[in-house]
Amino acid sequence: MSRRVKEYFDQVSSQWDNMRKSFYGEEVRDAVLNAARISPDDTVLDVGAGTGFLTQGAAMIARKVIALDFSRGMSDESIAKLGKGKVEFRIGNVEHMQLPDSSVNVVIGNMVLHHCPHPDMAIAEMARVLKPGGRIAIADLQEHSYEWLRKEHADLWLGFKMEDVLGMMKKNRLEDVKVDELCSCCTSTQEEQRVKIPMFLASARKQV
Repeated sequence: MSRRVKEYFDQVSSQWDNMRKSFYGEEVRDAVLNAARISPDDTVLDVGAGTGFLTQGAAMIARKVIALDFSRGMSDESIAKLGKGKVEFRIGNVEHMQLPDSSVNVVIGNMVLHHCPHPDMAIAEMARVLKPGGRIAIADLQEHSYEWLRKEHADLWLGFKMEDVLGMMKKNRLEDVKVDELCSCCTSTQEEQRVKIPMFLASARKQV
């Protein structure tokens, strides 16, 4: 991960939960968790877990959740909020995860790809750690033209074309791939003006 991205999230970690509410709501979490079809026996990996937006919901269902984030500040906020319990917190890079092949049943993630220097590598890693038949569900921004987000929020990518996400997932032994528009929009501000950026939800299953 980029040092600039890590520094940004370490810096905003204590305010992130309030910031997040102005960007997107609980409907995004519901959409990701519904698409992931988590069961009580599952081990779930939440990539770019942040302060636990998805982790909290997944932990209500799954046997175990691994919350992976590269920012210790964000992870510490999540630990303070959720406690450890059935959640294992790890500091790490989604593009080079220290997890064995075929070790989790479900991978979930929200707003992580546009902070990855190599989103294709991130998706390849998610597919690698999934067990055959395992499920993946990730949400992120659709392609947009708001260059100022690179500076204000350390975005590395200005969203993604949905067909490009479809292609990245299909080339990693993922099938039943769906990339749909999310009703929710990501909102942010620039000089007191609010903008709306459409999101997408990508889901798939690893080949058996």
